[in-house]
Amino acid sequence: VWDEKKDENVTTNAVYVLDEELDVLGSIEGLAEDERVYSARFFGDVGYFVTFRETDPLFSVDLSDPENPRIVGSLKIPGFSEYLHPYGEGKLLGIGMDADEKTGVTNGMKVSMFDISDPTNVKEADTFLIKKAYHSDVFNDYRAVLVSAERNLIGFSGYAEREMYYVFSYDDATGFSQLMAEDVNGRSWMGTRGLYIGDTLYVVNGNALESYRIGTFEKIDDLLL
Repeated sequence: VWDEKKDENVTTNAVYVLDEELDVLGSIEGLAEDERVYSARFFGDVGYFVTFRETDPLFSVDLSDPENPRIVGSLKIPGFSEYLHPYGEGKLLGIGMDADEKTGVTNGMKVSMFDISDPTNVKEADTFLIKKAYHSDVFNDYRAVLVSAERNLIGFSGYAEREMYYVFSYDDATGFSQLMAEDVNGRSWMGTRGLYIGDTLYVVNGNALESYRIGTFEKIDDLLL
């Protein structure tokens, strides 16, 4: 939009609430000037979204009154979350990039756990930095992440010098633990997928299927098709 005071175009963001006929019921406009939305997630009457330019504002929005949505909390931290996922009661998982607060230059992939038990006072409970990793399929495809709060498993691939598959767990007292970081074999334009059956984790990429024992995460076997 054109800012008459600055005499220039500025970028802003907005939240719109639509009814069943896709008519606008309520809105919040003019949010996060010169930033853009990287991810969003909704939990009942509360929505969360992340914007980024140099720091990562995580906004919480009260949607209980559709005609009058309102920002009830925000948290600014370095970097940004490209993907958000619920992780048990009152917790929100973020996967994205760490970044320098002053320059916005990225330093590696970042896994974050947000405490959203109080939407008006969101906190970053813990983070884990994957150094030298610069991209993940999760940023473009939600199916590329394996998340199970019941099994306490968080799995996804990331690209450093080569593609790696990472598995994490999370504990309220000790934070994140990296359980696995293994090379991904095989080639496929569809990307890498992780899944588990019983106590076995399978990492699949194109013509390669590899299995790992959940717990020790020792490799069991592999199959090339």
